[in-house]
Amino acid sequence: MTATAQTAASPGTRYWDRSLHAYAVMTAEAPGGREGGPREPERFRRHGDLPRYPLPAPPRSLGDVAWSFGSLRAGNETACPPPVTEPSAAFHSALLHHTCGVLRTEFGPTARWPYHRAVPSARCFAPVETYLWTPGHDGLPAGVHAYDPAHHDLVLVRAGEFRATLGAALGADIADAVGVLLFSTVFWRTAFKYGSYAYRLCAQETGLTAGNAMLVAGALGAQGHLHHQFLDGTLERLVGAQRPEESVAAALPLYPWRGSARRPVRRSTAPWTDAELTAALGPAPDRPALTAASAPLAELVEMDGSARLTGTASFALLPRTPDAGAPVPGVPAAGARRTPELGDALRRRTSGSPAFDPVPRPVPLDAMLRIVGPLLDAHVSDAVTYGAPPPVTAHLWAARVTGLRAGLHRVTPHGTEHLRPLPQHGLGTEAANVNYRSAAAVVFLSAPRQEAQAAFGARSFRVLHHEAGVVAQRLCVLSAAEGLAARIHNGYAARKVSRALGLPPGHEPLFQIVLGVPGADERCLMPVPGLPGTAERSTPPRSLPGDAPARNEVSVA
Repeated sequence: MTATAQTAASPGTRYWDRSLHAYAVMTAEAPGGREGGPREPERFRRHGDLPRYPLPAPPRSLGDVAWSFGSLRAGNETACPPPVTEPSAAFHSALLHHTCGVLRTEFGPTARWPYHRAVPSARCFAPVETYLWTPGHDGLPAGVHAYDPAHHDLVLVRAGEFRATLGAALGADIADAVGVLLFSTVFWRTAFKYGSYAYRLCAQETGLTAGNAMLVAGALGAQGHLHHQFLDGTLERLVGAQRPEESVAAALPLYPWRGSARRPVRRSTAPWTDAELTAALGPAPDRPALTAASAPLAELVEMDGSARLTGTASFALLPRTPDAGAPVPGVPAAGARRTPELGDALRRRTSGSPAFDPVPRPVPLDAMLRIVGPLLDAHVSDAVTYGAPPPVTAHLWAARVTGLRAGLHRVTPHGTEHLRPLPQHGLGTEAANVNYRSAAAVVFLSAPRQEAQAAFGARSFRVLHHEAGVVAQRLCVLSAAEGLAARIHNGYAARKVSRALGLPPGHEPLFQIVLGVPGADERCLMPVPGLPGTAERSTPPRSLPGDAPARNEVSVA
């Protein structure tokens, strides 16, 4: 695109192009803050004197990973957890801790990222904040609460019964919801290092966190509906978000899970506007101020502002049909098998060492098929037709998978289809801190940018990164269940990757995830207090020639 065309393009189009095709330029323009430096933001939000409600200790075990997908993959419906028909302190404790709580702390001579959660996060700054609306229970008042992961508390932000307001803002009937999770992003936590490129990283992490919440809720007997479309001003007024430092990014109503039956999104027939709902809410709650950005973030603020919705009449849908079930030629998916426990898999999830150097050990075919088999399972979302899979295409580049031909494969709900041999240098990967030579495989997730822009406008960037993030978190958790690290890294040339994958026009690769047997490093990752377990200790890593981090390095853990 020429400079003149770039200037004339909408903020959404400009950001799509810059963040995928000029990310090295964006990160080079960033403030470049470092951990421990004077611009380092606080990793946890302060809540001042707002009322606190401590949650009970979370359980260590959540149940079989198979049930977290809300499917009958295990082949025994009687093992499905009982449905959550009303909220409780025990349910909220398990849900919030395993969705976005601190699961491990890091020690050692190279420990820079002390707090590890269940989802990958750029430098572990966790910009996603979680709010819970609950109708009240066990002495907890009805209202909107912020989750404080540092203390495992709920903090009352706004008391009251807001079911009707939430439903109107989501454009949906949520009368039978047992609660609603709202995810916001505090941009400066990531932008202090990556500048305006942080908008992409925050969108990815919001999708990962929402996907993780659906996994955990499913294991506990609740189903989550992912809402990308809502009245931004209403939800931000409800939780007291302070713009432009914080922006509500996604909503997840929770409903009782009843066997294999999914509840669809029930669209409201009455249109609503921000002006109507915010006027009824009154002033925003008084909360301690967030740290403001100490560097210009005009591009990020412009992009976030351009994606806002002010009326439910503009809500759209990507037309998709449920999978017909016809198998494709290739390697069939692994048969139904019991898989490891979800809580254990979340604690074991890892992005590998900062300089990711996997052990060059082959991965059995059955293990790889158990990882990629459920990736494209349908979840309930307001972006696609009910029952349709997520609008995401998955490709697997296999290097060390016993029984699977090396090269490029397309992942389908029925297994993998070999497309062609493809050497690593033909992938378009650029990460200086990832050793592809010893990786077992690389998964690429792509999505239909052009179609989504036509449907959602500037909000399409968030919608597709969230949907791809749901799939990416499934991959990370299922990889951990098989003993593999999953490293998300945006170091790739998007156009070259698109050509290598054979993507159709209008599609973009949104995630690159490197899989491998985790190598050694000199950090010590300890379970958080109150959760029994054994420290995971490893030996110093081998150094790789020429592995100085690149300027465009985005490290996650």
